[in-house]
Amino acid sequence: MTRNAMPLVDCHFHLFDAGTGMPAARYRPAYSARIEDWQSLLAPLGDLYGVVVQTSFLGTDNAALLAALRARPGRLRGVAVVDPSVTDGQLAAMQAAGVRGIRLNFFGDPEWRRIGTAPWRTLFERIALLGWHVELHTANGQGAALLSELDASLGDCGAPVVLDHFGRPGEQGVRDPVFAVAERTLQRRQVWVKFSAPYRLLPGTDWRSLAMAWRRVVGQDRLLLGSDWPWTNHESSARAGECAALFQWPCEPTGGEGAGDGGFAESLRWRNATVLYGFGL
Repeated sequence: MTRNAMPLVDCHFHLFDAGTGMPAARYRPAYSARIEDWQSLLAPLGDLYGVVVQTSFLGTDNAALLAALRARPGRLRGVAVVDPSVTDGQLAAMQAAGVRGIRLNFFGDPEWRRIGTAPWRTLFERIALLGWHVELHTANGQGAALLSELDASLGDCGAPVVLDHFGRPGEQGVRDPVFAVAERTLQRRQVWVKFSAPYRLLPGTDWRSLAMAWRRVVGQDRLLLGSDWPWTNHESSARAGECAALFQWPCEPTGGEGAGDGGFAESLRWRNATVLYGFGL
C-alpha cells in the first residue's frame, strides 16, 4: 500500500466559526476553521479520517462539533468538553453522533484540582460506562502533577487517558517526570499519547526524541497523530510543512529505532485510532 493510499486519521483538529467563543475566552480567532479547508490541507497525505476536538474558547457549547460529526458519520469522531451538569440524555446524543471522549484543558487554569471533587468523579464514572476516554492538555512541565491527580480522580472507573501534544514535558525533555507518572498510571488504565503540535513545546525541544521515549513507555499501539489544525494562537505559514513532516515521519527511516517499518507507520497513521475512536477501517 502506498503512503497516499494508506488511511490517515488526524486525531486532533478543531472546527469553529469566526469570532465565536465564550464571554471569558482568552482568544477568539477572527477566521473560520472549516472542514473543507482541513480536508484540502491533509487529503494529499492519505485516505483521510479525523477527530474533531472541542476548542477551549467554545467551552461546553459542542454544537459545531456535533453538527460536523453528524454530517460525516463514517469519517469523523469527536472529543467534547463537558462539566458535571451534563445530562445522561446529552451524553447519549453525543455518543450517537460519534463523540468518544471528553477533554480537560488545564492550560492556564489554576482551578484544575476541581477534578478531585465528588461531582467530577461521578462524571468520570458516567463517561467510563460509555467507553469514553479523558483527554488531558496542560502547560509545558505540568503534565506529571495533573496526570497524577487525574489518575487518582478516575480511581477504578477504568477510563483511558489521552495526553495531548507529546504530554507537553518541560525543560527536562525525555527526563520530565510525566514519563514516570505515565508508567505508574499504566498499572490502572491505558495511557495514549498524541504526537501533535510540536510548536507548542519549549523552543529547541526535539519532538522525535519525545516520540521514541513515549513509544518505549506506553507502547507502539498507544500512539496517535494529530495536526492541531488550524494551529490556534500559533498560526504561521510554516505550520503546514511541519504538519506534513509529522505525519510522514512514521514512514521514514530513523536510524533503526523502528520508524520507517510498515507496522509502525500503520499503527500511528490509522490502526491505533481505529481502536480508540471506533472507526470502521
